[in-house]
Amino acid sequence: MRQLTLIGEGALEWRTVDRPRLAGPKGAIVRPIAVGVCDFDRAVVTGRYKALPYPIALGHEIVAEVTEIGDEVTSLSPGMQVVLPLHISCGDCAPCAAGHTNSCASRPPFSSFGMGPMGGDWGGGMSDFLYVPYADAMAVPVPAGLSAADCAAIGCNLVDLHRSIAPYVANDARLLIVGGDLHNMGLYGVLIAKALGVTRVDFADDVGVRMDAAAAAGANPLDLGAGRPSDLYPIVVDCSADPKRLALALTCVGHDGVCHNVWPHATPVSLPVTAMFLRNVTFVTGQPHARVHIEPVLDLMQAHGFGSTSIPCEILPWEDAPRSFGFGEVKRIFVRS
Repeated sequence: MRQLTLIGEGALEWRTVDRPRLAGPKGAIVRPIAVGVCDFDRAVVTGRYKALPYPIALGHEIVAEVTEIGDEVTSLSPGMQVVLPLHISCGDCAPCAAGHTNSCASRPPFSSFGMGPMGGDWGGGMSDFLYVPYADAMAVPVPAGLSAADCAAIGCNLVDLHRSIAPYVANDARLLIVGGDLHNMGLYGVLIAKALGVTRVDFADDVGVRMDAAAAAGANPLDLGAGRPSDLYPIVVDCSADPKRLALALTCVGHDGVCHNVWPHATPVSLPVTAMFLRNVTFVTGQPHARVHIEPVLDLMQAHGFGSTSIPCEILPWEDAPRSFGFGEVKRIFVRS
């Protein structure tokens, strides 16, 4: 079968690899049909983030069709379309039972689709077939009325912003999103926040087209070129991938507020610890426990009429992937015909 593989900075190719087989009664074989390009994918493909070793089978925002199931799988059947989380998780261990699916004890740390050897070589979504080892625990059926493209960003981007915002929303909630290289994630944050009833969403950036997109999604754009935001916020999400902007984001958190960072900085970052200490700021970093947020995101999407394509987006054919996956600035979703 074919597998889209990153073999070096900016160099992608279809590679022929063995088709996966059912390796256990709890697993399933799926055929990916829509795959979103995460902002992290863009950084890895273009060489802005160099910590992952090559080769990398790409794609971790995955919607797939079930083609084969193990004897103990009860919730799925061949032909169903499902959303997959980026992480491998069993659903039965103590961390999974606590909702900490990214810390699943049944597999090595960081086990993920689309992350190459560092992720355990589970393959990537831009492949003819994938093996899902814990099908009942991981795969979530696509609800009626939603397309594969609608759901393509759920497995990473949308669940990441949901976990960064949803637990902290109160009646008078205000939110600051600091934009930058991860601006598509930031735009999904605007959609999530508006759906959750956040009364004011500010989007701070210094690129006009990104600020315009944020305004179109319902945010109040703030120009960082004119200076730092003047207010303090109970919820701040840093989507900049910039150490200086992360420090700025942390200075914008109000008393007893929280700041989420969604980027794995590969170099040391200086934090404004004194300001954080004086305001009792909570700083959260790390990947989301993706699986537990899929159903809440699907519920919000159905209730409020938004989806993966509700930000500036390009829907591209599967065969264009070696030329187009990971490049460009707007969200890209590859759909198999």
